[in-house]
Amino acid sequence: MGNMIADYEQFDNVLSILAQCTDDYLFIYDLKEDHYKITKRAVDVFKFDEADFYNASEVLHECVYIEDRLMFKTSIEMLKSGETDKHDLEYRWIDKSDNPIWISCRGKIIYDNDRNVHYLVGRIAELGRKNKIDNITGLYREVVLRNDIVNMRRDMVYSGFLLLIGIDNFKDINEHYGKERGNKILHSLAGCIRKCIKSTAKIYRMSGDEIMIFYDDINTTFNEPAKELYKKIRSAVDDMIRENAYELFYTISAGAAYFTENDAGDLNLLDQAEFALRLAKVRGKNMYVKYLQKDYVDYVIKLDMQEHLRKAVENDFEGFELYYQPIVNIEEKSILGAEALLRWRIAGDIVSPGDFIPLLEESGLIIPVGKWVIETAMKQCIKWQKVCPDFRVSINLSFVQIKKSDVLHDIDSCIERLGFQSRNVLFEITESGELEVGFMTKNVLEAFHRRSLNLAIDDFGTGYSNLRYIKDMMFNLVKIDQAFIRGIRDSKYDYMVVKQFTELAHSLNLKVCYEGVETEEDFNCVRELKPDYIQGYYFARPVSSTEFEENYLGKSNLFI
Repeated sequence: MGNMIADYEQFDNVLSILAQCTDDYLFIYDLKEDHYKITKRAVDVFKFDEADFYNASEVLHECVYIEDRLMFKTSIEMLKSGETDKHDLEYRWIDKSDNPIWISCRGKIIYDNDRNVHYLVGRIAELGRKNKIDNITGLYREVVLRNDIVNMRRDMVYSGFLLLIGIDNFKDINEHYGKERGNKILHSLAGCIRKCIKSTAKIYRMSGDEIMIFYDDINTTFNEPAKELYKKIRSAVDDMIRENAYELFYTISAGAAYFTENDAGDLNLLDQAEFALRLAKVRGKNMYVKYLQKDYVDYVIKLDMQEHLRKAVENDFEGFELYYQPIVNIEEKSILGAEALLRWRIAGDIVSPGDFIPLLEESGLIIPVGKWVIETAMKQCIKWQKVCPDFRVSINLSFVQIKKSDVLHDIDSCIERLGFQSRNVLFEITESGELEVGFMTKNVLEAFHRRSLNLAIDDFGTGYSNLRYIKDMMFNLVKIDQAFIRGIRDSKYDYMVVKQFTELAHSLNLKVCYEGVETEEDFNCVRELKPDYIQGYYFARPVSSTEFEENYLGKSNLFI
């Protein structure tokens, strides 16, 4: 017995020294005496009061997370009975705040002189600290996924997919409700995913709100098994939310990257899944997107164009130009003015506005470009007013300018600096769901009215059409979208819609302009509906300022 005590003390001394050389917790478990000793630092983290204690089976039982207690107990019983001489488990201990902490516990049995089981000696590592397991979800971390992808060929995994799940608006959830709510949502999502996958699939916690599923078994009747799995997970999430009376409410998006033998083991698969998830969120969220090479090429082209736009702005708006399309006054049979339309050239070629204007808006570059457009158009109008004193220019405003810049200050500053008459400018705002942004936007638009700045709803009829906008937001003119005008001769519905819009607008003392009048037949048809102004290719296409001066400025009775 004295030798056994000496041995224990020797172990104790050795482990005390080793504990200073590692971040892991070292322990000695005397299985005969039910006596346990662990590195003192563990007391600061886990749910026991001291580092040296008897009745170890009871104390450890309370420290082990409830869902893992049976597994732990079974392992210890196998050690005591001699069925195994190793303890190698990953399970959870409870910390001082009652949170589960994933650990890796490895130990080796030491026998007494009679070859009876006596000590279990080993080490405990916090897997979260080693970035192997996430404590919130209990899932493996990205470092494990990367290792698994690299080892695909070794493990003879030649086909499958990665499915990356992301929680929509997770940042807003954390900021509004706190990180504790965010952690609960992550935990619940991990639980829903576990219920929906086969045992051969692996799940990993990525950064932020993302969870990755690694599937190497796609023997299925579905053409796109990743999409079917996403739908199954989303359904499980919806069911969980209903069962919990909407206490935790969230939606999920997903991006998938399939792989075959040619690209198995390629870490680019992670980037592909991430890119597909980003597309899903950009396209509206709560949806699934499969990675396609074409989408990525388009994205790279978009980034390249965005960089060219940034450089153009930096270089004094190099390549930007305003074109002007005449607006015809039907009653006076003359040109009322022109709409200023932004154009951009790169390497001598004109880029479609439908391609570059959304990029300006996404990047915020529309704010400096918009200021440039306002000043350039007003300067041009002042010049042309020397020929036509009542000439008016129409300028398009982006909702990005209205929401994210002091556009009124920009306009006021330009008007004052140039000595421009505000009655000679009309600002056009495209009708869309953006008109629903609420109180702030309404205040800005009402401020236009107080400054006697004329406003028009552009493309009316294509968005969330509601004449309340005209009344509440104090617009002066309605521009009927060209989609209705182009079908007006062949569609009785389009004809009646345009007719009703026109009559209602006139009853509210608003002017009406028709866009997209392209042929003489169109013109003869819409003329009967008595719009105030007409704009379209029938009269003129948008042209440069030089062409406008040469062909249209000061010309009377040119069109009618």
